[in-house]
Amino acid sequence: MIKYEKLKAILQKNKCIPYPKIPKMYSNPRYCKFIYESFGGGKGELTAITQYIYEHMELSEHKDISRILQDIAIEEMHHLDILGQILLELGEKPIYRNSRGEMWSAHNVKYKMCDLKEIMKINMKSEEEAIEGYRLLMRYTNNMYLRKVYERIILDEKTHLEIFKEILFNLNEKENCK
Repeated sequence: MIKYEKLKAILQKNKCIPYPKIPKMYSNPRYCKFIYESFGGGKGELTAITQYIYEHMELSEHKDISRILQDIAIEEMHHLDILGQILLELGEKPIYRNSRGEMWSAHNVKYKMCDLKEIMKINMKSEEEAIEGYRLLMRYTNNMYLRKVYERIILDEKTHLEIFKEILFNLNEKENCK
């Protein structure tokens, strides 16, 4: 089984790359609607945080995986904070809702999962969707400073994806060795 130290080393590789400062911006409620999807949408940062913390608790018997899930959740909290700051800068309140104005719900968290492999596959899909969400945000802004913020977050999301792939690979290897 993969060790926490190896997973943590993957997560740490971006730590030396600072997050760009959030630029000063004018009010833009229309653009904020896009941000709300990544902020409090069903596939947004708040859902990622709660999902990974739930998995951290649920998978306590897999100590190394449980610990890295907690670390990833903390990194996702930083992303949530950044998006909240952007919303404030754009003149909106950082309310946990999606682009249609629907409030965030704990129903967004997947509680019923069969096994560790399924959990990792779902987490990989979630990270891929997060990356696509940030690419969409980049597509709808000409603000090069804001684009750099999203690029930095995408770097983290790609690293999370790499970690989940590594865990899944190790689970498959372990199974093949039997």
